[in-house]
Amino acid sequence: MSTAFSWTARLTDADGNVAVGASLDVQLFDLKTGAWASASSAKTDATGTAKGAGAIADDTLPFAPAFRLVEGAGVISAAPEFTRNARTGALTIDFGQVRRLAPAETAIARTLSARTLRTATPIGGVVATDAPVATPSVDVAAVRTQAVDDTTRTFTARLAKSDQDLAARDSQISAQTKQLAERDTQIAAIRAKSDQDLAARDTQLSAQTRQLAERDAQIAAVRAEKADAAKAADETTKTLNARLVQRDQDLASRDAQLVESSRTAAEQAKEISGLRATLVAKDLEIDEIKTRPPAGTTTGTTTGTTGTTATINPALATMRTVAVTDLATDMATQLDTAQKTLKPTGFSLGTIQISAKGVLRDTGSMEFPDTETLKALPQDSLSDLKFQFIPEKVPTSDDGPRVPDVLQLTESAVRRVLTSVGLVLEASTGPRGLNPAVAPGQAMVQSPGAGTIIARGARVMVIFADQQGA
Repeated sequence: MSTAFSWTARLTDADGNVAVGASLDVQLFDLKTGAWASASSAKTDATGTAKGAGAIADDTLPFAPAFRLVEGAGVISAAPEFTRNARTGALTIDFGQVRRLAPAETAIARTLSARTLRTATPIGGVVATDAPVATPSVDVAAVRTQAVDDTTRTFTARLAKSDQDLAARDSQISAQTKQLAERDTQIAAIRAKSDQDLAARDTQLSAQTRQLAERDAQIAAVRAEKADAAKAADETTKTLNARLVQRDQDLASRDAQLVESSRTAAEQAKEISGLRATLVAKDLEIDEIKTRPPAGTTTGTTTGTTGTTATINPALATMRTVAVTDLATDMATQLDTAQKTLKPTGFSLGTIQISAKGVLRDTGSMEFPDTETLKALPQDSLSDLKFQFIPEKVPTSDDGPRVPDVLQLTESAVRRVLTSVGLVLEASTGPRGLNPAVAPGQAMVQSPGAGTIIARGARVMVIFADQQGA
């Protein structure tokens, strides 16, 4: 191990001028060998200053080291100032300003450091001075011992003072370190609290930001919905306006048609009135012919023979015979035609019920008398026939299902069968005599017939036997 040192010195000549380029040697007194040994060398610069550095072996430091500054063979300074670095332990040696020896001066007469000159400290019993002195008789060993003792005492005192300063500084540093630790603890607590506050604030801001984003999304959705609704309303308004215009045009056309139809109807009514008068006259002629006795028929009594006059019931003679299926088909056709006629105008037919009374024949047909004849017939000879029509919009599809056979099925069964193929039931009731093979409540007649292809959604008229079996 070793201790590093650095040194400085400023050299002037005998006249006080700066000595440039002078070679200076710093020597260390080795206690083992009892002799001076070179420790570092340097040359003076333009200002006369020389700087150097070196190291001292620890085994040469049982006491404070002794240094001297030598130029050539002459010692020019032997009492430098020492400073020790408390952290690294390195030594700093300052020889101060040193004057070079004059030729007439001896080795003992020299310029010491400024501090030595100020204190006039004797070295080995000899006081250094700038004045020339006579060559004395000097005890070199005594001078050496005195120099070593002085240097040791000075260095020891300085080391003790430095140790005290270091101890005081260490105490101060310890107190400052403690204060810094406390301050660091406070700062850490403040930072932790600040971090917690910032984290809470960040969480709150994040929640508020999310709420604002959701609110913005809701507002945007509402605005978009309102815009869509406004657009749809505008389109609906345009469509309705167009429909109203078209309807106004249709109504105007219809009014014109109605005027024309009214005129035509008036003419037809006038023509029908004339035809009715003609028909009444013809009916009277027919009744007269029917009530007239046939040729060769006499009324009276003869021997062994009784003659009778054949009389035809005028009421039965005026009845018209119509097949029930033909009647239902004709009515359905006329209602469908009326529905199609009303469709362009925006109107449609409602539910229509028709009740009729007539005489049921074994052939499955009905005979319908006129009003006067109906009054003359006995009520027990008449049968009730009821029809119900619920017209709907005419389906647009040309390809539809085939009408199934629903005869002899109940109304609920017929409705299920027709619904399964996309058709609608129009139920009516009639006397069971139309089809004696069915039971009360079963289907007797259907129109269109089984196997007919009709549009999907179309209606099938079915007449069910009266529950009373009339």
